[in-house]
Amino acid sequence: MIRRIVLWPDPVLDHPTQPVVDFASLPPLIEEMAEAMKEAKGTGLAANQVGLGLRLALIGRADGSWFEIVNPEVLSREGGVVYNEGCLSIPGEWHDVPRSLKVRVRYRDARGEEHEIAAEERLAHVLQHEIDHLDGHVYAHHLSPLKRKLIREHMLKKKRDAGRNAR
Repeated sequence: MIRRIVLWPDPVLDHPTQPVVDFASLPPLIEEMAEAMKEAKGTGLAANQVGLGLRLALIGRADGSWFEIVNPEVLSREGGVVYNEGCLSIPGEWHDVPRSLKVRVRYRDARGEEHEIAAEERLAHVLQHEIDHLDGHVYAHHLSPLKRKLIREHMLKKKRDAGRNAR
């Protein structure tokens, strides 16, 4: 089953996710999320983007592969850069967002084994974007109140239009 990606401002996207404690239940969920990410042509996907309030995300690499991060924690940030970001939960919108150039993240994999990764540039960007989701923030929260309001109104209109077309 391919899970449906929810659109912001769905409440599940605006609340911090809960830590994963049952690692045995993750493999089928990760597979469903991978299918959803692939179908949407995304480079990352957080569990709350498919309606699940779990601290789990898939992180896409430049070569098209991906890995899962469970219960991630940003240990350090370094430098600054601005990226033009989009989001599967905010389709059709792209905006410049300030991010750290480098990050160090501690996380667990699907088996519960702990890892640390030092990432920079694109990978650091994807990690920050997805961890923001897990913390209950979409990239629009990094924008001015006016831009955030306009994006929110645009997404609410998309949701209304989709509801009308589904009937």
